[in-house]
Amino acid sequence: DKKFLYPSIGLHPELVASHEHELDKMWSHFSETRFVGEVGLDYVTNDENCRCRQRNVFTKILSKSAESGNKVITVHSRRSAVDVLSAIGAAFPGTVILHWFSGTNSQLDRAIEIGCWFSVNPAMLRSKSGRDLLARMPQDRILTETDGPFVSVDGVPARPECVEIVVRALAVQWNDSFENAACRVFENFQRALAT
Repeated sequence: DKKFLYPSIGLHPELVASHEHELDKMWSHFSETRFVGEVGLDYVTNDENCRCRQRNVFTKILSKSAESGNKVITVHSRRSAVDVLSAIGAAFPGTVILHWFSGTNSQLDRAIEIGCWFSVNPAMLRSKSGRDLLARMPQDRILTETDGPFVSVDGVPARPECVEIVVRALAVQWNDSFENAACRVFENFQRALAT
């Protein structure tokens, strides 16, 4: 149903090196959507110049988003949670959703403290560390995602219906029914958009 499709604008951190010059194009369309993503930092690279450019772009996107006051931002934080959370800070005026969060427990605690939300995909459920983080996340701030086509389920790129896998895992984690878990996730989604 298209009523649940929301166009988003962003620049993935892994594309900063090749597409940073397109930021002006992004700014010209920034007011056309409430949704920004996927943006953030990715420290898989050890190249400090690349990391610095990512931080520069992420800071600009956060600043531009803060001017609007009501943006919903999906944030990538692979191996960079400390810098991501520092850049966001406690006073960010929009909704921040940490996509596939894989930081430490203390970083998760900080993310919770500053009001972040968390989107969970099927791949996150495959590792013990992912499941342990999920167990610590507040139930009222969990959303679902597929991260398709980058995540595969049974050898096929994840599709929207694959969120059922996540909801089933949440139901087990929360010791609740699938139906109740699905309702809770949908209520979370509505509240995330309302803030």
